[in-house]
Amino acid sequence: MTRRPRGPRAEARRGLPPLIAIGLAVAGCGRDAPNESSGVPSNAPAVAVPQAVRGQLLDGAIGVLARLDDFDEQSAYRQVFDRINQWSHSGLAWPAWTPDPLTGSLAGRVEEQFRPMLGDAAIGRSTFDFPSDVLWLRDQRWIHDIARSAGRDAVEDLDVADRLFRWTVRCLASVADPPANPTQANPGSRWFSPGDVLLTGRASAPQWAWIFLELLRHAGLDGVLLATRDPETGETRPWIPALISGGEAYLFDTTYGVPIATADGGGVATAKLASEDPAVLAAMDVPGRDYPVRTSAMKHLAVLVAASPESLSRRMALVESHLSGNASMHLAVDATALAARAVDSLPAGSASLEQTRLWTFPLETIAARSDGRAAAIQRAAVQELATMQITMAARDGAFGGRSEVRPLFAGRLRDFRGDLEGDRGAKAAYLLARPSSARIRDLLQPVPDPQKGLVRGLYEQLKQDAAYFLGLIMLRENQFEAAVDYLGRMTLEAHPDGRWADAARPALADALLGLGRDAEARALLDSDESPQRFGSRLRGSRIGR
Repeated sequence: MTRRPRGPRAEARRGLPPLIAIGLAVAGCGRDAPNESSGVPSNAPAVAVPQAVRGQLLDGAIGVLARLDDFDEQSAYRQVFDRINQWSHSGLAWPAWTPDPLTGSLAGRVEEQFRPMLGDAAIGRSTFDFPSDVLWLRDQRWIHDIARSAGRDAVEDLDVADRLFRWTVRCLASVADPPANPTQANPGSRWFSPGDVLLTGRASAPQWAWIFLELLRHAGLDGVLLATRDPETGETRPWIPALISGGEAYLFDTTYGVPIATADGGGVATAKLASEDPAVLAAMDVPGRDYPVRTSAMKHLAVLVAASPESLSRRMALVESHLSGNASMHLAVDATALAARAVDSLPAGSASLEQTRLWTFPLETIAARSDGRAAAIQRAAVQELATMQITMAARDGAFGGRSEVRPLFAGRLRDFRGDLEGDRGAKAAYLLARPSSARIRDLLQPVPDPQKGLVRGLYEQLKQDAAYFLGLIMLRENQFEAAVDYLGRMTLEAHPDGRWADAARPALADALLGLGRDAEARALLDSDESPQRFGSRLRGSRIGR
């Protein structure tokens, strides 16, 4: 299997990240982003500038997004937009562009619902929006950083994909909201953008699939969502992501949180193998639940391409074509070409290009922000991102000499980049987010009495979040004793009903396996009642085999 080179290649309008006005200091403690504004309005006529200056404008904007932990966040967003705006009006030659045919692949009610975000007026325009385009680019930068750090040192496509999948299911705690198919009874409230999913560290099964597919794209790899198809009605049911490489489709289950293994357990199974050997999918059975897809279903598949309106747009294709060096990212999706490669990798006759569609979950995520779910989404975001806004006094010389920092926010971004060590690493930021009880008492003194309980709860949650994220770092570094301490004693034992308890069980089981404590690991996996419980039981049944 060979690896393709990793060369260069609107989310719904929403406000800037929520700020928590409860007496805490909030965003705005970093230094301002370098200001090279000329005040060019978005509808200004083009003004020719030297090519080198154009490159500096665009690369500088992406560079600010790559280091948001060093800047005042809201000021940085304005500066990024200003630079991109200047760049787009600098006399650029916009090449010929036509919409991808898959933008018209949705039918009926679905097409009517999503037509406004996929029409030529939305994806064909040559102007940029604030803040939606800036936040989308921010999210892509974070995904790019994770793909690079989590996949480093791997060479073969499948090895890279396996590392990215493991990062996804281990570093994003499994939750049930939002569902794959929202209904009036279960509309969901966590319709977060990929960037907000990454910040919170929590994802539902379809969000796992979406993040994994985004990571594959930023690693320069092909990935699609496979769906099973009713041959009589043509109705499709989303199933799992697949890496497309070397004429094969490798199967990764983002409901169970495990790759589908070959019959001998020695590798990741392909769609062709699963269509030929019933033992492949039967091996996914667990006591009390047979795996919902069988070999017979492999005769009738469909390809769903994960693409946001931005990734299908003219303006983001242009941005990608002008990024270079460390600023390079895979932003654009050639959906039809990707679908064709995927169809060719599936069992013969099981799927066709005519049956290929865009995956509606990313589009549903955007639509939810403008319908009746918007208020619930905002409440969920405020609640889950609250600890990201808390500031703490930084040690002298740490964090670029700043006196205050948002430690959890800084820790997450540095964690994404793989910057873990030293005064400016993720570990230092997470440790700063674990103030002592005495320090918390000091911090509460200026807070009005009616708010003390709420603020104290936020500081305690900050400590829990930091301990859990530190435990995941220790686990990735194979420091199993330290991982057991953070994930076990500081997380699962100290807060058995906390928001990380379910996620800590399978992660702690991995640490125990690393220490050879197999029986304890299996007991933890068998006790998992989270949305990934069937995958945990499957993993438990394989221990020692």
